[in-house]
This record gives sequence, structure tokens and C-alpha cells, in this order.
Amino acid sequence: MAKEPPQRLLELQRRFAGHLRDPDNVPPPDGIEDRRLAIYRRLFFNNLSNLFARNFPVIRKLHDDESWQAIIRKFMTQHRSSTPMFTEIGGEFVEFIVEQSGRNQPIEQSNTAQPWLPELAHWEYLETCVRLDGAKVITAEAELESGSAQNLLTEPILVNPTLQLAQYQWPVHRIGPVFQPTEPEPIMLAVFRRANDKVEFMQVNALTTSLLQQLNAEDAPTLAGVLDQLAERIQQPTETLREAALPLINTLLERELILGSRNVSSS
Repeated sequence: MAKEPPQRLLELQRRFAGHLRDPDNVPPPDGIEDRRLAIYRRLFFNNLSNLFARNFPVIRKLHDDESWQAIIRKFMTQHRSSTPMFTEIGGEFVEFIVEQSGRNQPIEQSNTAQPWLPELAHWEYLETCVRLDGAKVITAEAELESGSAQNLLTEPILVNPTLQLAQYQWPVHRIGPVFQPTEPEPIMLAVFRRANDKVEFMQVNALTTSLLQQLNAEDAPTLAGVLDQLAERIQQPTETLREAALPLINTLLERELILGSRNVSSS
């Protein structure tokens, strides 16, 4: 079992970290040259600023340099991360924005009319997670071997393993410097990575969302079975729904939200 550091060292670490987060209000530890501390202050601040700018490019574009730096400083002084993983720090930034929104506090003083900001932060982080999920390899081989949606009706379907579905009250995929909505516009979005590693998104409706979720279940029946369940739920004739769904399935295949038959992909 690891021993705790001596109290003197622990206090030194706390003061050092506190000073890096809030140098204007927390004095540095005694005996350390300010020139050396300045290097750490710049590194800590700039690393976070650059990382968040890459992970949240739209939010960065919505704020000038001064406002952006104020946001980063506020994150450093007011938020305490619950994870030591640097790759998960983007999720902490989302939590920070949600916290500030819940307190009715703008993340910086000039920001008073961005009620969609928490959802935009979540959307941008979701895109980042899909892009960085290197453990999930995408292949279109199953699609090429299986052909059209008609040929897949009797097969269990392989859904793109990077697919993420999210529902928002604001049109987060359209927000930017030119467009900032003033009224909610509920929307469902799918974000996924294609075989060429390009991250894409697609606006989906409730029926498509339900279809993808059921197809992705471990015990999912065949495509025809899932369509039959949906037909029963929405009280539509089975054959009518199957025929109407085929163009959608072909679109999902073309966009690589679904990759083909699970049987083909595992052979």
C-alpha cells in the first residue's frame, strides 16, 4: 500500500497547484524563483487553452481572445476535475459549462445570451469522442459483400461501432458565428466515423433512432424482425413498413451508419 507523502511535501504540492490555477489570488510556495514559476503558469494555461480550442472549435470561434482566456481561467479556478485522465478533460469542460449554466452564471462576463451553450459543448465533445475512439475499427467490407437492404432483411445487422445518438433542444449542428438560435428547435442527431476515418453526422427522427438502437442490441433479431416490432409499435402494416423502410436502410448503408450483416462481418 502506497504511503502518503509527508505533510510538508503535500502542502507544497497543494500551494504549487493552487498558484498555477489562480496566480492572482494564491501566492506561490516560498523559495521558488518567479521566473521558473512563470514557465509552469504559461505551460499549464496554454495547454488547456489549446486543447479546449481543438476539442470545442465552435465555442472557441464564438469568443474573442480575451473572453476565451477568461473562460479558461474560470475553469481552472472554479472547477475540480473528477478524473486524472488527460484524454477525458473535455468531459470536465462540458461539466463546467453545465455547472455554470445551472447557477445562471455566464462562463465569462459578456456571455449572457447563450442558453444553448451546454448542449453545444456536449455535441462538440461527442464528435471528439467519436473521432478519437481508436479502439473501434470501421470497415465497409460487410456492406460490399451484403449488397442492398433487400438482401439484408433476413440478417442480423452490424451497426457502426462508433455511432452515437443524442437528442437536443437546440440545433447544435448549425450553431456558429453566423447562426445563434434564439428559440429552441428539438433535434436528434447521429454522429459516427466512417471507414476513411472521417467524422460525419446525420439528422435522424425518432423512428430511425429506435431502429438503430434495436439493431445495435446484443440480442437483436434480424432486420425484418426489428421492422416487424416497429410496425406493431406504431400500428402499421408490416409489409407497408418494410417497403417504406428499404430506402432508409440503403441510406444508412451508404452513409455507413450500418455496415451490413453481422454474419458476413464475422466470417
